[in-house]
Amino acid sequence: MLDLTMVLIRRVMFILVAFFATTAFPSWALDDLLLQQLTQAPKAAAVSLSSDGHYLAALLRGDKNEPEIAVWRVGDDEHNAERLPYTRSDLNWLSWVGGGRLLLSLKENGLVLYDAHVGRLRPLIDGVGPKPDELLPVLLSALPDDPANILMQWEDPGVPGYPAVYRVNALTGISEKIMGAWRPIIRWWASPSGVVEMGEGYRGRKQQLYGRRADGAWAKIAENDYFKDTPMSVVAVEAGGATAAVIAAHDSNTRSLWRVDTRTGEYMERLAHHGRFDIDAAIIDPVSNFLVGATYVSNAQEEFIWRADYKMQLASAQREAGVSDIELVSESTDRRVKLYRSRANWRPHRYFIKDTETDTLVEVASDKSFDDLPRARSQGVYIPLKGKRIKDLGPMHAILSIPSGGATGKAVVLVHGGPVRRASDRYSPIVRWLNANGYSVLQPNFRGSSGFGEKWRRAGYAQWGNDMQDDVRTAAEWMLESGYASYGNMCVMGGSYGGYASLMSAIKDDDLFECAVSLNGVTSVYHLAEYFDTHRFSLLTVPRIKGRLSNRSLRRRSPLYRADLIKLPVLLLHATKDANVPFDQGVGMAKALQQEGKEHTFIVIKDAEHQLKRTDHRRIYYRAAVEFLNQHTAGHETAQSR
Repeated sequence: MLDLTMVLIRRVMFILVAFFATTAFPSWALDDLLLQQLTQAPKAAAVSLSSDGHYLAALLRGDKNEPEIAVWRVGDDEHNAERLPYTRSDLNWLSWVGGGRLLLSLKENGLVLYDAHVGRLRPLIDGVGPKPDELLPVLLSALPDDPANILMQWEDPGVPGYPAVYRVNALTGISEKIMGAWRPIIRWWASPSGVVEMGEGYRGRKQQLYGRRADGAWAKIAENDYFKDTPMSVVAVEAGGATAAVIAAHDSNTRSLWRVDTRTGEYMERLAHHGRFDIDAAIIDPVSNFLVGATYVSNAQEEFIWRADYKMQLASAQREAGVSDIELVSESTDRRVKLYRSRANWRPHRYFIKDTETDTLVEVASDKSFDDLPRARSQGVYIPLKGKRIKDLGPMHAILSIPSGGATGKAVVLVHGGPVRRASDRYSPIVRWLNANGYSVLQPNFRGSSGFGEKWRRAGYAQWGNDMQDDVRTAAEWMLESGYASYGNMCVMGGSYGGYASLMSAIKDDDLFECAVSLNGVTSVYHLAEYFDTHRFSLLTVPRIKGRLSNRSLRRRSPLYRADLIKLPVLLLHATKDANVPFDQGVGMAKALQQEGKEHTFIVIKDAEHQLKRTDHRRIYYRAAVEFLNQHTAGHETAQSR
């Protein structure tokens, strides 16, 4: 058994990629045009409308195929857009404030403001503002009744690590601190009119919520253990400030949308609930700021909408756009101009502008290049659990996607990352790429995934390599038993936690799989927990991974320390600038496989982050993955015969 320390891993991290590439890919005939379509950025993404209804902002695909921040007038062609000198990689967030002013929070350049009326770009703050290495600034309110000013929070220089609240004049850049920071508050919540009504903080693993009393003083209104109790996810303080919308599993297994009293923390009214799935977001009218609905994800996103006029408006826009699913993104304050977004599982989002004065609806930055993408057949399925501790949990949900021509016997179990996330029937370029190359894809929502209630999520705590791994095996067995996969033609694949699960399957499930693909995968659970322990609020993350397991147990559940047991060919890819799963983890695993003489290929994705944001990085991953899968499926020795 190999016993590497992180010091040794760091010593080998700059060894050439070729040193690890023990298997050369044969030349497979891949569809380069389709690869380009699926890996390129959409023509327009994250489109937003200014509150005066005059301007649009978006991430527009640039000459180098990368998304650039752009602004143009409603009704103009996007080719006339003003391209700001920033790309998606530079951006934390953006928001329209004060009519036609676009506020951007940038990773290296702080807060900047673009005034679309005059075409001027400048730093927002005239003086000392938030710094890149401090807390991320948050827009608390755009102050619709006072368009010259905005309400924000950023780190208080006098209380490092905690935010103060500032009123900022968007015209002059002068900021005024109106509320100093105090522990443990890390997030303030304000009403739409700009009155700070709630604060959220953490002490150890306890969430604490504070509310403003009638006399203006502050009082703790709720305290919940993040793992044992039902913490509240605050969505918004409602108009008037007396109530707030929160998402919590207050009196049920699944999370509901609730209205609570901001002064007492008392649950007042349950607004939306589903017995099987968690409510994941509220729908808020962009002009009145009233709650009108909520969303949850079954197979795909679904909506509860209780305001009849809002529901009729969406139905009308859907018919006019000729799409099957649409949502309102934003609306001008006079309700004259509306921006809609359409969702589909076979292409990126589409956006539409509705002008109620002219009664016209026009697509924004129409992109026909996605119209001919292959449309796979996707559906949600439920798979009975096997293994330990399955009582009262019910079956496992998964998304099954088969090639347009039907199942070929070639298949991939694609394990999502997180792991407290979930797979859904949404547009996924990697799934479409696998389908187009003849692979049926199953994405299991194993124990520990989010969206299916508290019991399901908590059933994954401290179960890396154990119960959660059993579910990956169960998913693979289901694919074989249901006829979507044939022996000798199935591999396991995933990124982040999914990469970890793939490597563990290469140890445990060689009777089912032919190969394993890991993108930015965790290879040492022990070192990941150690790494997270250096981060702020580690008590909210590490217990989910570690629980009460000893360091010895964490090592036993780590592919890095069990490389001698790997029985499948492995493709490792790792980004050099991965801040979630450090590059060291990939390098150490490649070194371990090399020393054990295991068949593997290691690809370093230079200058990439945990999420592959650039087209060329995604292209490396997509091409390498399918070439590797093709090499190890179809016509090779079957798992049954091994």
